[in-house]
Amino acid sequence: GAALVEDLRTADPEGYAACCDALAAFDLRDRLGDVLAPTLAVAGREDPATPPSHAREIADGVPGAALTEIPGAAHLANTERPEAVTDALLTHLGGYGDDSARHHAGMAVRRAVLGDAHVDRAVAGTTPFTARFQDFITRYAWGEIWTGEALDRKQRSCVTLTALIAHGHHAELAMHVRAALTNGLTREQIGDVLLQSAVYCGVPAANAAFGIAQRVFDELDGAAPASGGTDRGGTDQG
Repeated sequence: GAALVEDLRTADPEGYAACCDALAAFDLRDRLGDVLAPTLAVAGREDPATPPSHAREIADGVPGAALTEIPGAAHLANTERPEAVTDALLTHLGGYGDDSARHHAGMAVRRAVLGDAHVDRAVAGTTPFTARFQDFITRYAWGEIWTGEALDRKQRSCVTLTALIAHGHHAELAMHVRAALTNGLTREQIGDVLLQSAVYCGVPAANAAFGIAQRVFDELDGAAPASGGTDRGGTDQG
């Protein structure tokens, strides 16, 4: 990263400006439909120069193309988030035909949904005893189920929250309330999921879930946790 920044800093200003002018005038969007190679558009989610909407236009224009947004990255995603970009590329190039590709695909989705900090803790805490389990959840839960296209991530969060409430998995529930927010559910929508769970999972289960969700919201808001409900703490296994 430092070497790249230094190269950019020492670049000839006139030459750099000429390259920018050339790129600004280079527009082949009307020929995107002619691209036949399997294509992956990669965009830094915080890129102000070429935002994800630009990459989406490319992905929509190339037949069968896909788009991957890299959270926490701007214009130089491959240097700002090299592991996430590498995972996306390996998944694209390798497909889903083997365990390695599924693992890479799962790790990319797992990081996008749960956040790098959580996944880094889980990976750092892996022991010889838990290694196979970590591989299993990354490869199967995240690499096969969460990568499916029939449901979007918001819908999958609704399903996951309901299942966790029904089975009383409170530690995982707190983690997936945060994940649901990351996936685009609003607090009101999460509340509706919890409210409906009272009908099908039971009032005590929903009561505990509301308490857990409220504590997550309080933590995010920097407020003192509210009382009520049950929360057995977080887990870094998911």
